[in-house]
Amino acid sequence: MEGDHQQMDMATRDSTQCGRGTQALRAGLAALVAGAVLAACGTGQGAQPTPTPIPQARTIERPTYKVARGDIVEELRLSGRVAAVRQEDVGFTKAGRVARIHVRQGQKVKKGQLLAELEQGELANNLAQARAALEQAKLELNRGEASQRFAVQRAQLDLEEAQAKLRQATTEDERVLARIGVRRAQVGLQEAQLITNEEAEARVAQAQLEYNRLNAQAQAGRLLAPFAGEVSAVAVEPGASVEEYAPVVTIVDPSEREVRVENVTGSELQRLGVNQRVTLLFNRYEETPIQGVIKRLPQGATSGTDLNPDSTVHISYDPGKLDLDIGDLAQAIVTLQRKENVLVLPPAALRTFQGRQFAVVQEGNRQRRVDIEVGITGAGKVEIKSGLEEGQVVVGQ
Repeated sequence: MEGDHQQMDMATRDSTQCGRGTQALRAGLAALVAGAVLAACGTGQGAQPTPTPIPQARTIERPTYKVARGDIVEELRLSGRVAAVRQEDVGFTKAGRVARIHVRQGQKVKKGQLLAELEQGELANNLAQARAALEQAKLELNRGEASQRFAVQRAQLDLEEAQAKLRQATTEDERVLARIGVRRAQVGLQEAQLITNEEAEARVAQAQLEYNRLNAQAQAGRLLAPFAGEVSAVAVEPGASVEEYAPVVTIVDPSEREVRVENVTGSELQRLGVNQRVTLLFNRYEETPIQGVIKRLPQGATSGTDLNPDSTVHISYDPGKLDLDIGDLAQAIVTLQRKENVLVLPPAALRTFQGRQFAVVQEGNRQRRVDIEVGITGAGKVEIKSGLEEGQVVVGQ
């Protein structure tokens, strides 16, 4: 028992010493941390860190505009090109493979000149045979008609002879026989006159139809110039397959030119009219405006739709001393409206919200919104019809 008590006392002493060691270790660690903090803070004990300043919101100054009076012109600006007045894309009336191209770009051609041909195969031989058959049928018809003429002439001679014998008859018997002869000659003449060549004529008609059919096929494979002019483009090469009516060669008459404006919308067409004056500015001569006149609008230009397949506006002009080429770019300026001494503001001074147009008017240190009514727009100006007065200051966007 005594030994057990001694062991318990020793365990108690060890436990006490271990607790004291742990406390000493914790105190040492705390001292080290405190020293590190003091070292980091430097010699100035108790100094506070400087706070980061919060940036102040910058006030955005909006531009202001003064309502003033001025002139305003509403214009429609369109882009176009110099083109020949007479220009045509020609193509074969049937599909096939191109055998030969007889012209080149820039070449001058005469009306009816052969431009290109399709491969014809046996068609040329068939056409030659049909032509020969037609000529043979015509020859047989001519022979029949000649034979009829001769028969009529013989019958007329027989009638004249019988009439002469009647005049020469002296006795009644002779006169009876002569009258019979006259009557027989009259019948013979009528028969000769009634002779027809219906079968020969039918053969000619049939041969003509066959020839016409084959000739039409052959001509469909030959491309001819529709008028005298110049080749402006060749779209295919020999050996290429083409569809019927697909453009193969473009022919132009360069002697008369115009400005063509294409891809014009329906809303723009509604504001254009025939004989309307246009100012033309060509890219190569931007400082030399030329006056032109709208000569032709697309079909159905006043319909108000954009479905019109032909949206080309044709403008005639006198180039004067300008040296212009086909294809030169031009700007067509159409004056739609002109107003003088009206209230105007730049577009940036006006605002729109849910279909409402208004302006923000500056009155001393305060601002207020004012509903406005605008008119035409042009050259960086908007007409103010109501809502504002001259001299008022408007805050822009």
